[in-house]
Amino acid sequence: MNVQQELEELMLTYEGVCAIFITDHDGGLILNVGLPVTLDNSRFRQQLIVSHVTTIPQIHKLNMGGHQTTFAMYESHQIAIHSLARYYFIVHAGANTNTGAMLALREKLAPIANYMMTVCPPIDGDGLMPPPSFASAAAPPPDFD
Repeated sequence: MNVQQELEELMLTYEGVCAIFITDHDGGLILNVGLPVTLDNSRFRQQLIVSHVTTIPQIHKLNMGGHQTTFAMYESHQIAIHSLARYYFIVHAGANTNTGAMLALREKLAPIANYMMTVCPPIDGDGLMPPPSFASAAAPPPDFD
């Protein structure tokens, strides 16, 4: 499976979708596809990713369960952020895009996320790696005053 090609085909299938970004749960950008105008606005993309990644831990404190989808609608665009496997799929679309289609896109993204997990699962402190057997370098030595 060619993930970039799959995302490009999905983007072209859904009218109004401008870009799809994939990030890990730490906010690291893995892949992005989309219209050049959208992809060139890296400041917007980075601010969106950072704001989402910092919001999710706060939501977990409310005991509402795991994150599935966040949706936001603005005057000029819509954003749907789907949490699948260990990735965030951020779908950026125009204001007139069918909102239900953006939410339903989650079902189409799930096989891509599952494929990505089999090829290269993210290493982001999610418990997949065993804890180190040595003391943390951040901890002071026992005789520290």
